[in-house]
Amino acid sequence: MNALRRQFFLSYAVIGSVMPLMTVFLREQGGFDFPQIGLAMSLMNIPMLCSPALITLLADRNLDSRRILAIAYTCSSIVLSLMYFSDNIALTLTLFFFHGLSFVAMLPLQDGYYFSLAESMTKRDEAPLSYPLVRVWGTVGFILPSLILFLPLSRGASASSILPCAVFFCLLSLANSFFLPKVDRPILSKSSLPTKDALRAIFGPDARWLSIGLFFGFMAASTYYAFIGNYLDEVVGIPKRHIGLIINIGVVLEIGFTLLMPWMQRKIHLKGIMVAGLFSMLARMFLMAYFPTTAVAILVQVFHGLEVLALFVGPVMFLNRLATDEFRNSIQGVFTMAVGGVARVIGGVAAGFVVGQFGLQGGLLYGGILATIAFFIITFLFSRIPPPSEIDKIAVSTSGAS
Repeated sequence: MNALRRQFFLSYAVIGSVMPLMTVFLREQGGFDFPQIGLAMSLMNIPMLCSPALITLLADRNLDSRRILAIAYTCSSIVLSLMYFSDNIALTLTLFFFHGLSFVAMLPLQDGYYFSLAESMTKRDEAPLSYPLVRVWGTVGFILPSLILFLPLSRGASASSILPCAVFFCLLSLANSFFLPKVDRPILSKSSLPTKDALRAIFGPDARWLSIGLFFGFMAASTYYAFIGNYLDEVVGIPKRHIGLIINIGVVLEIGFTLLMPWMQRKIHLKGIMVAGLFSMLARMFLMAYFPTTAVAILVQVFHGLEVLALFVGPVMFLNRLATDEFRNSIQGVFTMAVGGVARVIGGVAAGFVVGQFGLQGGLLYGGILATIAFFIITFLFSRIPPPSEIDKIAVSTSGAS
């Protein structure tokens, strides 16, 4: 799985290049106001309404996932290069849409590829690495660009320097995709539509409240991640060269949380991790809204690791428990489309409106309220989905009793 770990590392390095300072770049170089920034974030996520489900469907229908990844990273590198030279708001917004079209489906496709590869290895009596131990390399990759960009930003480089850095990691991701191992796919029933099966599983009794709760969680995250760079820059007054480093304090701690995840699962189960993560999310937003200081901005990064486990790691593992080989890729893509995509599109526009009306601190309060709703739904309405091994034990016990 070395090539797959590299793929996670490089793909998340693309995100780590862009995310911390993208909205600062839009405001500084493009002259965007807050509603326009919210619109840009929504445009980037509109493709999540179709492309993740479509691309993972193709993967489940035996189109090689490695070639899909290669095409997507090629398109992303072209779009990000064009964005670097754009000085027109309409063109930049259009490029945001195409960047989203080529990139947003890649993470669920990589997740589905991991679970398919792990299942294939298990059938060959090989022991795959657990998902958190592969996903943690994405966390490490996210950190690297802020370290690379610190020196040029310290010497006066503009926020637009994030784009060449992102293109560089896109090209490395493209090259690495050719070293990923081929996954032997089962012969699928032609009467089965993976997307339909995935939708039924996501909104069925086992996962319905998980999906609804995370819808509000993703809306809260859209608010935070869209405007955290602007908040640290304009409200707290942190120099641009330090913004990425402060954000990455939380990402460094995320490595530890991810490595501890198997131990935490044994102690409080996957649902307990998600509850703790959503509570961390709402606490971080409220603290930053009420105490806009550098000390608090640094201190609350300790909450980041649990939040990521709640939003981006735990759900992936829960959903895989509902999947069969026939829709193991599709369930990740459909969830990204139907829950994450809709939440981010609505969330981006709504967050831009709220921040435009009530300021950056008001936007954090709004995000904290959304995170609180997600916390209560997951805590009190969602019953955890047991792993297959636990279900098998229950079945054996029941059979023995009869």
